[in-house]
Amino acid sequence: MPARPQPRARPPAPAALLLLSLMLLLLLMSACGGDSQARQQASQSKDQLDQLLRYALSIGVPATLLQPIQKQETTLSSGSPPFSPFDDRPVTAYYTRLTNQYKHLQEQTKQVINTTTEQFQARAQQDMQNFQDALTARRVDGFGNLQFFTQQYQRDQSLMATARYPRDYAAISNEAQTQTQALDLMKATHDRLTALQSTIKQLQKANIDVTAMQAQYQDDVQTFNQAVKPTDFQHLQNLINAQYELAVVNSIQAVPYVGSAKLNTFKAQLDDLKKYGVDASSYQQRYNADKAAMERATTLEQYLAVSRQIDADMAAMYPDLVRGEAYWLVNEIDRQARSWGKANFYHDKFDGNNYILDAGYTLDGIGYWLNRELSWTYTTEDYQAVVDEEQNELFNLHMMEQNYNDHTPYNKVHQTDLQILDHYHLRSSQVLMVSFTEQAMRVYDHGKLVNAFLVTTGRVERPALPGVWPTQNRESPTEFKSSDPPGSPYYYPPTHINYAILYHWGGFFVHDAWWRVDFGPGTQFPHYDSGGDESFAGNGSHGCVNVQEDQMAWLYGHTDWNTVIVIY
Repeated sequence: MPARPQPRARPPAPAALLLLSLMLLLLLMSACGGDSQARQQASQSKDQLDQLLRYALSIGVPATLLQPIQKQETTLSSGSPPFSPFDDRPVTAYYTRLTNQYKHLQEQTKQVINTTTEQFQARAQQDMQNFQDALTARRVDGFGNLQFFTQQYQRDQSLMATARYPRDYAAISNEAQTQTQALDLMKATHDRLTALQSTIKQLQKANIDVTAMQAQYQDDVQTFNQAVKPTDFQHLQNLINAQYELAVVNSIQAVPYVGSAKLNTFKAQLDDLKKYGVDASSYQQRYNADKAAMERATTLEQYLAVSRQIDADMAAMYPDLVRGEAYWLVNEIDRQARSWGKANFYHDKFDGNNYILDAGYTLDGIGYWLNRELSWTYTTEDYQAVVDEEQNELFNLHMMEQNYNDHTPYNKVHQTDLQILDHYHLRSSQVLMVSFTEQAMRVYDHGKLVNAFLVTTGRVERPALPGVWPTQNRESPTEFKSSDPPGSPYYYPPTHINYAILYHWGGFFVHDAWWRVDFGPGTQFPHYDSGGDESFAGNGSHGCVNVQEDQMAWLYGHTDWNTVIVIY
């Protein structure tokens, strides 16, 4: 019998087919989308990152420092979740990872902001210190429009007091660098003026009419006293050079005297170059040739040609001269300090050892920082600025040696203090005067002694830094963290400080030392502190000036950003 045919299956109704398709679509959409809250968190994290990046740019963080983070964000944003039609857990995990990665980039951005702010602040502090050093050097010289630069310095100090962001510190740095450059050029321009004046005197001795030159010189002095910008001094230097040559052209009689004066200056600088240990053989050959050419000159053109050659040769030698002096002086300060220190040892009865009192002037103290400054110095003006600092340090060293023999009580006016106030033109300032030999601080306000304290300065290995320093920061309260690793003899745990005044970038403060009981002579060396804390109080500081807590509270409350710290 033939098989009985089976009945065919009915096709689904159109309505049922549509319903099945909708259910499948909803299932796919649900599975591919993952958890909506996870997507929202990822989107919010990205928005927060974008907002933080815009904030970083607005406060002055360089775009180049943020580019790596922005590239990572772009890579994350261009990704897509995995295709998972029946399970939304992989998609949810994708958005969760994305959220965490955005948050990680947020933390990186915050770290860039903090690091950049600290770096820009340190740079501004260093530039302000350079500004102060240059201003101090010109005060010692006693020429130029110092009132303008003093006002600019005080203005920048006020800006430092309120600065918070990289853009704030960058603006201060730019301003301080410009003013420092102007002060350095002021020195070079004054040297040109002095040379011109010397030539005029030489001509007067030879009975040559210098009326016109004197009138020009007086005009130049007036212009000099009004100059405040680097371009002002550069233009004046060019003008003096042109006037100098014009005067020679107008008076043939003047030429031999001008040439002789220039050769004498060349010879003196050549002798200095040899003293500094710089190879002077090539410049000696130039000098010999110039001298011979001057002796052979008979016409105005020949005299002028030799005169210009002498100028060119001295100009070529000048960078080596200043650089050589800068490196020679830093070692000369160390030599003089160690020589005096060995002749005037402090005998420590606590450990039986002898210590030098002037370690701050050695290569372990200010010499280290001068050499560090020399390592990044390139221009002749910068080397000259270091020379100015070194000459001031020699003066300070001689004041310390003189003060060593002064037995006036520490809380009375000292003659060396007054000499320092006059030398640096600080009679109208507020000054914290710190004495190494006395381990004492005297507070002067407009030349009058208003208070005095016993202090503890840095130990021999890490002495406080002698010099004339600006207030670079004020913090109350703050926490000090050691730059040395645990296990180092100089390590200390994070320490609460109530009042701190930064006097030199790199962590050199005047601050309270609540862990000490004893202050004064000998406490910068190993000793027994009557408070019993030998781990921290039994030796000098790490370069700071330690003050008793209540006295530091008074000091902090009675000083401001314009206070000058002098350590000698």
